Amino acid sequence: MTKNKKAAIELSVGTIIIIVLGVTMLILGMVLVRSIMCKAIGLTAGVSDTADKEINRIFGTSGGEVACIGESEEAVKLAPGKTNYITCAVHASEQAKYKFTLINANSGQAALTSAVLNSWIQKPLTRTYDIGPSDGKSKDVIAINLPDNAAEVPVTFQVKVEKTTTANPISDAVYDQNLHFEIKRLGFIRSAMC
Repeated sequence: MTKNKKAAIELSVGTIIIIVLGVTMLILGMVLVRSIMCKAIGLTAGVSDTADKEINRIFGTSGGEVACIGESEEAVKLAPGKTNYITCAVHASEQAKYKFTLINANSGQAALTSAVLNSWIQKPLTRTYDIGPSDGKSKDVIAINLPDNAAEVPVTFQVKVEKTTTANPISDAVYDQNLHFEIKRLGFIRSAMC
């Protein structure tokens, strides 16, 4: 009987050690997979750098003074559950004040009325920046706090930009454009893991 008890204890201790090692390996594996997935998904976090490059590309093709994300017919994605920024950049030939104004915001869909969309937009609706020729950084001109339950619909923002200089204190409209966006969820894996 003593040999059976000793064998049973050894088997129990061996089983416990294997279970502890198995759980430890499982936890380490999950942490490793999570960090790899989040880093891979985080590559998209360089969106502002990509946005700056895209804006510079737009400058190269359009030759305009102001360029904003969402100018093309291809809609840019806005993620629900976070604050999204609409950015513009200015290719200033001289020091000037640029006033960015949100004129209109609508979705054209019954699922999202203009009143609801406007309630998500952070105030003020007008932002002014003093920009010179050496300032090539893009500016956040509109901030939108999208709730988690926002409907996945296309939205359009009309942005107008006026410029004043010390030589010309009367504001000139240099940009008036409809910017195209689409409210789109990030995906289950990214929202659950990171």
